[in-house]
Amino acid sequence: MINKLLIVGCGLIGSSILKKVCKKNIAKKIFVYEKSKKNQRTLKRFKLKFELIKKINKKISECDFIVICAPLSEYKKIFLACNRYSKKGVLITDVGSAKKNIITKINKIKRKDIKWISSHPIAGS
Repeated sequence: MINKLLIVGCGLIGSSILKKVCKKNIAKKIFVYEKSKKNQRTLKRFKLKFELIKKINKKISECDFIVICAPLSEYKKIFLACNRYSKKGVLITDVGSAKKNIITKINKIKRKDIKWISSHPIAGS
């Protein structure tokens, strides 16, 4: 079981992950960072047990596992925040689709003690 999980971005894929994590009781504590007001309202209607955070800041220093479900254009900002606030040995994965360029860019800027496993979304019927 994951102690504390952060989901960054809760559109279609992020909210699907959130629902499944809650249903399967995979994490003791779940934080969600979502900028879209529309998505925030949708998340509240789910009536799931999670904490919506307004910034990627010191709160993420508690997280053991981070799932990035944001647009690729946001990755640099997200990883810079992770560099600043996440704890040593945090595990980060993502659901972005285009990999080659983003992997090269992120590997250049991420802290060496952050473990990043790039993944690919599997979604649809």
